[in-house]
Amino acid sequence: MRNIALLVFVLLGLFVAAASVQAAEHKVMGEYDDMAESDEMMAEVDYMDKADEFLMSYPENNYYLMDVQELIDAVDAGDENLFVLDVRPAELYDAAHIPGSMNIPGPVLVTSMDMVPTDKKIAVVCTLDTNAAFAVTVLRIFADHDAWILVGGPSAWEDAGRELVPTEEM
Repeated sequence: MRNIALLVFVLLGLFVAAASVQAAEHKVMGEYDDMAESDEMMAEVDYMDKADEFLMSYPENNYYLMDVQELIDAVDAGDENLFVLDVRPAELYDAAHIPGSMNIPGPVLVTSMDMVPTDKKIAVVCTLDTNAAFAVTVLRIFADHDAWILVGGPSAWEDAGRELVPTEEM
């Protein structure tokens, strides 16, 4: 229940951020482009509607939580439709991470979103599930990715008897 409450808190913050981004885009576009063109661009994507759709769908989707056993099963089966995204700071990732995962720290996720594949299921990993929830929300609302919170993060992987590996130095 605590995770759900934290997810709701995170989502409310993203609602405010989405509204601010749309307002800022509208102001900037209005300074440089014709207002009609700006309104057309704004009408193309309504992030408030996308956020509402996301919120309405998460109870029926298990709150976008992925159990570590689901990840283990996919990795063991060699599922190439799975992508593991670690959003922890680079220092934590470099010290120990799930083999085969990619690190894009949370603060740079939006600017690095083009590095995340759009055609795969994404297991988002972080030490704190709430930070993974932030990333999942951003990936789902702003980029239409099939993203899921890996419950328990790297410690759940390790607790399941799996090894975390350090980044190899070049």
